[in-house]
Amino acid sequence: MSENEKSRYFSSWWALLFTLLSLQLFPFPFAVLINSLGDWVFQNPVTVDMSYFGQVSMHPIADNLISILSMTTLIFFILWRMKIRKIPFSDIGTIDFNPRDLYFSTLILAIFIALEEIYMLILDIEIPQGFIEFMLSDPILLSLISVVIIAPIAEEFIFRGFLYSQLSRTKLGPWGSISIISLFWTIIHFQYEIKILFVLFFFGLFLGYLRIAYKSLGLPIMVHAINNTFAFSMAFYFS
Repeated sequence: MSENEKSRYFSSWWALLFTLLSLQLFPFPFAVLINSLGDWVFQNPVTVDMSYFGQVSMHPIADNLISILSMTTLIFFILWRMKIRKIPFSDIGTIDFNPRDLYFSTLILAIFIALEEIYMLILDIEIPQGFIEFMLSDPILLSLISVVIIAPIAEEFIFRGFLYSQLSRTKLGPWGSISIISLFWTIIHFQYEIKILFVLFFFGLFLGYLRIAYKSLGLPIMVHAINNTFAFSMAFYFS
C-alpha cells in the first residue's frame, strides 16, 4: 500500500476514540428531539436495575426511538466520512455469505447459548426483570426493531466493520484487533453485571472470528440477529 493510500485511513487511536465518543454523543440531539414530542413518548416507564449504577427509570418508546435514530445516523455518517477519504466500502466486509456458513455458525451459536445457560445456572445469574419488562413493553414492535434489527446491524457495522477495518491494518493484526474491539464492545453494555459481561466478551470474540474467517460482515450480523431474536423470544415466552 502506497503512502498516499495509507493516508486515507484513520489512525487506530482516532478510530477507537471516534467510535466511543460517537456512541455517547450521537444520541443527544435525538434525545432533545424526542423530548420535544410530548408526554406520549414517556408512557409506561420501567425501572431497571443497571447493576453498578443502581435503579434507573427507562422509557421504552423514547429510549428505543433515540437508539434507532442515533445508530442509523451514525452508520450513514461513517459511510459519508469513508466516501470523503476515498476508503473502499468493501474494506468493511462483504454483505453476502454462503448459506452453509450460516448453518454452521448457527450450530456453534446454539452450543455457545447452551454453555451460557449452564454458566448462568451454576453461578445463579439472572437477567434483571426490569430489562425484560423494558424489552416487552408496548409498543413491542419498536423494541423488536431496535433489538433484533437495528442493534445487530449497527453494532456489527461499527465494531466488526468500520473499527476492524481500521485496526486490522496496524501491528495488532486481525486477532489483536478483534480482542480489543470485543473488549470495547463489551464495555458499551455496561448495564449488565460483570459475570454477564464476561459472556458478552466471548460472544464478541465469536462474532469477530466469523468476520475474520469468512471476510463477511453479513454473517456476524445474521448470527448476532439470531442471538438477539432468541433472547427476545425467551423473554416473551417466560414473561
